[in-house]
Parts: sequence; C-alpha cells; structure tokens
Amino acid sequence: METSNETVKLTCPCCQATLVVDRNTMAILYADEHREKAGGASFNQALEDLKAKEQQKNDLFQRAVADEKQRRALLGKKFEHLQKKAAEEPDAPLPPRPFELD
Repeated sequence: METSNETVKLTCPCCQATLVVDRNTMAILYADEHREKAGGASFNQALEDLKAKEQQKNDLFQRAVADEKQRRALLGKKFEHLQKKAAEEPDAPLPPRPFELD
C-alpha cells in the first residue's frame, strides 16, 4: 500500500524531462532536463575538425598578412609618386582644405 508521503516520477511527453512530483501537494519537487547523448562524431573526428579549423585560421591570417604587406607597398608607391610630384612643382598650389570651402 502506498503512503501519502511518496513521490512520483513522471516523464514529460513533450520535452522528455523527468519530473518528481509530491503526491500530497501535487507540487514538482525536482525537474531534470532530458539531454541527448553526445554520440555523433568520435574523438578522432573532433580532433581532425579542430585541426582543419586551425589550418583555416592560419591560412586566413597569412592572407591578411600578405594583404597588409601589399597595402603598405601600394601606400609607399603613392607617397613616393606624390613626393616626386611635389619636388617637380614646388610652386604648385596646395589642394583646398575642406574647412576652407565656406
């Protein structure tokens, strides 16, 4: 025979959570969320995925470094060109400044 102070374990049909309910008060004493087992990829597969992501990061970084070098070289060439232009035409008027356009 069941006593009045026993609890009941129920499984929610929607979310598969386990609920522990007090029979007297019908209050939920404890709820445990359903967690799916990890399964899926093995440790070796996860390690390979991690290495592939690391390689992608390194490739992206190397590409960014190369782009930065190219950008610096282009800015250096532009500076040299403008410096030569300024040396050839020392009396050339300066370009207008935005705040002087009023």
